[in-house]
Amino acid sequence: MDFPLWLWAIPAGSFAVLEALAIRNRRKGDTASELLRRAAGISPARPWRPVGVAVIATFCAWLANHLINTV
Repeated sequence: MDFPLWLWAIPAGSFAVLEALAIRNRRKGDTASELLRRAAGISPARPWRPVGVAVIATFCAWLANHLINTV
């Protein structure tokens, strides 16, 4: 059974609403980008920053390949 494509609207819409609220309130540190930068050690700089950047880049490359080549 195929996954109904319209069901992707639920998590995508939820993310869009939460991210819009975080951007609108102008509080530092609560957008997805800021949380990811902090967790990866990018901002503020942490000793594990090179590993964090490598993990994010590897995940993005894998995800792009996965989405393109999955049949």
